[in-house]
Amino acid sequence: MSGFSLLEVLVAFAILALTLGVLLNIFSGGLRNLGDGQHYTRAVLDAQSRLAEIGVSRPLTAGDQSGDIDDVYRWSARVTPLAMASGGLATLYQVDLTVKWGEGAATRSVVLQTLKIGPSTT
Repeated sequence: MSGFSLLEVLVAFAILALTLGVLLNIFSGGLRNLGDGQHYTRAVLDAQSRLAEIGVSRPLTAGDQSGDIDDVYRWSARVTPLAMASGGLATLYQVDLTVKWGEGAATRSVVLQTLKIGPSTT
């Protein structure tokens, strides 16, 4: 007799089901990573934009600033004076900016730091 027995067909279907399950898991993990990458890219671009604003359209003064970018992202900045130039004409500030998204245990964030020269604090 030629052909496949019922046992051979069931084993083939079991192997096919396991293979498809693994492939679908890999595919969904790739899509999840793609979404995470898009969030990180957007957060970094927004953080760079906010850093550029501080000292130009936002005051470069010691303290905290914060706001919402849209319904997903929140930003906060801390401006800290580090050193004053001799003669008291300028001050070096450290700016720490954080962009966060997500809720609870799924909260993610990007932190950027820079130094800026601004007017004297005295």
